[in-house]
Order: sequence, then structure tokens, then C-alpha cells
Amino acid sequence: MIDIGFDVIGDLNLEPNDSFNWHEKPTSLYCILTGNISTDMRTVTQTLVHLSQQYQGVFFTPGTLEYETAKGDINKRTSQLVSIAQKVPNIVILHHNIVIVDGVAVIGSNCWETAHEPGTSISIDDLKYNQYRLDDMGFLHKTIEKLQRHLDVKKMIIVTNGVPNENCYFGEAPEYVSKQTPLDTVLNADSESKVTHWVYGSYNKPVEATLLLPRKNDIKTLSNPLEGKNVKLFNPKRITISV
Repeated sequence: MIDIGFDVIGDLNLEPNDSFNWHEKPTSLYCILTGNISTDMRTVTQTLVHLSQQYQGVFFTPGTLEYETAKGDINKRTSQLVSIAQKVPNIVILHHNIVIVDGVAVIGSNCWETAHEPGTSISIDDLKYNQYRLDDMGFLHKTIEKLQRHLDVKKMIIVTNGVPNENCYFGEAPEYVSKQTPLDTVLNADSESKVTHWVYGSYNKPVEATLLLPRKNDIKTLSNPLEGKNVKLFNPKRITISV
């Protein structure tokens, strides 16, 4: 067996012209970004360029901040981010996308907010917002279900910007919580219990917890927001998977 490490960071919430300098911080070859770098695409690009110099692979699932200035055109903004990644080495946009590293499938989809107050979305009407959520969860279900039969995939990491379900707010869930959650979608598709970890953003507190589930293995969850810390004091959280 071999151990594969992934550094997790998210919710940097950088302002335009802010810089994210993370020299000598990496503890792994790979980094998972759970979204919400910045609303400013120049700042997003600069951050991705910097991280690409620190890691062998950076897997970035865009968050609500990246789409906030998209004027409702989510697909156009996603295409813009993919175009940026194509010009920067070691960057993969992990939205409706998958990367397989030594038998570990890293599967990414925004999934938006599990707790969404109607009328407050990022320049998107509520009907479209809900459709985006359903599309993202549909991608997760289809991909995870397909990978059950993929013998080279031993374990899976789910990467979303939205939280898995209301329990991941740890008693602080807002009033508006969707009855259909990403976690339900994943559990329905993961018949072989290959999903071992779930990393997510859109939560302003660091989380390392285990979802206790009625199946042969539980799912470890992790969130690592900058949360107003000085960047110099901000460290990655590492997950290690043995395959």
C-alpha cells in the first residue's frame, strides 16, 4: 500500500490586489482548493499561478465568489476559468470533472449552497440556482456510480464548494436548508463505499469531522477556510489516503 497526501485550502476571500504567498507551506504533492478565492479574476489567476509553483497538481473547484461577478452566466465563467488553467501548469478546474491519482479519484462539482435563502443568489434567479444545484448533484451521482465498476479506482474524494448536508453546519444551519443534499446523492450512488473523504468550502469555520453512516465505512469531512487569519499563519490541512 502507498499513502497519498492532499493539502486542502479554501475560502481565501481575497480582495482585488491581495496576494497569497505560500512558500514552504506545502506538505503534499497535491493541493485541493474548495473555492472562494476571490471575485476578482486577476487575483484568482495570480493565486493559481503561485500555487502551481508549489504543487505537482492543484485541483480547484470554483465557488460562489468566482461566479459572483459572472452576471449570471455561469457557463461562461467556468469556460474562462478553464482557459486560465490551460495557460498555467499543474492546474485542473475540478467542476464537473475528475482527476485520478494513484487509484484515488478526486471528483469535483460546485453543488452551491445547501442552505440557500431564496432571492439572495449571485445574480441568478432562484429557478436557475436550483437547476445548477441539481445539475451538479446529477454529475456527482453519474460519475460515482460509473466509478463503482472502475477497478483502478480504489477510493474517492468528493470536492464541493457547498456543504454536504445540514449536519455539516454543526447546529448552525441557516433556516433555508434544501431537502435534497449532495450527501444523499453521493450515498445513493456509492454502492461499494469507495468515498472516504469529502472536502468543502462555504463554511467559515475549520472542520475535521466524521460522518457516521450506516454502511461499511464512514466519510471524513474537512473544511479549511482562511477565516480572517494572516496568510503567514495559515497552514494547509492534509488528508492522507492509503491505497
